[in-house]
Amino acid sequence: MSTSCKYCLLLAFVLWSGMASGQSYSEQYRQECAFAESFYKTYIKDFEQAAGSAGLPARFIFAVVAPELTQYSHLRNKLETYSLKVLYVQNGKAYADFSIGCFQMKPSFIERMEEYLLADSLLRVKYASCLFSAPEARTSRVERIDRLSTVKWQMTYLALYCETINRKFGNLAFSNEAEKLRFYASAYNCGFHKSEQQIKETAQKSLFPHFSSVKYRYDDIALWFFRSRGKQYHGNSPPLKVDDP
Repeated sequence: MSTSCKYCLLLAFVLWSGMASGQSYSEQYRQECAFAESFYKTYIKDFEQAAGSAGLPARFIFAVVAPELTQYSHLRNKLETYSLKVLYVQNGKAYADFSIGCFQMKPSFIERMEEYLLADSLLRVKYASCLFSAPEARTSRVERIDRLSTVKWQMTYLALYCETINRKFGNLAFSNEAEKLRFYASAYNCGFHKSEQQIKETAQKSLFPHFSSVKYRYDDIALWFFRSRGKQYHGNSPPLKVDDP
């Protein structure tokens, strides 16, 4: 390739990057956002059931995972699920810890919630079905991957996640639902096991999607879905007043 052609390609890439960086997430990922909306409409009853268990509106918990839904790839999910079945099942999360399923959950995420369940007597009873008698056993790792491969179990884990945040950070006072959603979404994205300060610091950074050259704040995307899209299919969920700080 000639130098002039290389220069033209480089210039085109720079111009494209500049244009992309000026777009909102919903503009940059229009089809992907439409997929997330369609998923919510299809599984609204499941969202409402999970939300009811967690004591939150359906479109609130949808917004927490909506950014992950936009980045869900069926082909990549099959490849990563297969890798987990080979590597994680045999050797544990130290060897493989890919995000799989519609809400892109990692085995380590599930294991941390299991550990939290064991330390919380109330949640331990309510979500007893999520626990394993021998959590380190190979059969338990097989079961975790099988569970993460279904929408039903991802919904259960989403409800458990929201209740875990409720319990772990129960002392936090949010000025409005937007602030609360931002925290829940950010903790989901960066890890609920981190401290309040770590979660809030990470929330300020544009890190999503992970493999994209143009990145956005995860909590911004979540709030956009909550306000602009999720409410279209809120079903019987109670209306919320959202005043973003």
